[in-house]
Amino acid sequence: MLSRRRYSERELRDKLSGFAAEEEIDEILQECGRRKYLDDSSLAEFLTGKHINNGKGYFYISSILNKRGIPGEIIERIRDNFDFNRELAVAEEFFLKNRKRKKLSSLLFSLKNRGFSPHTINRLMNKYVKRNE
Repeated sequence: MLSRRRYSERELRDKLSGFAAEEEIDEILQECGRRKYLDDSSLAEFLTGKHINNGKGYFYISSILNKRGIPGEIIERIRDNFDFNRELAVAEEFFLKNRKRKKLSSLLFSLKNRGFSPHTINRLMNKYVKRNE
């Protein structure tokens, strides 16, 4: 299983729950952690990089981390170290690429759906929309 996809500890625990007793699952998870097959922190960093590179914002990434069972303290650390300037650059690239094809309201909705923070969206609006009015 681990050779095909990276799992969080919670995901792997859930997968194994129908096949082994809790004590056995605990042992398996400990061994996987010891062998570095299972590391929620590195998984969270990997997913953050992957999704920001795919044009997603912090709130989208945070939601994915939560759904994947990444512990709250790791998500908080990701938030504290998140590069919101990079998020702005990614959002700006998306905005500039799509601004001639989409209405402003549709573009704002797309930015929000991609998980960009309100602060990032407001910065884009201040930079591009108010200048053109």
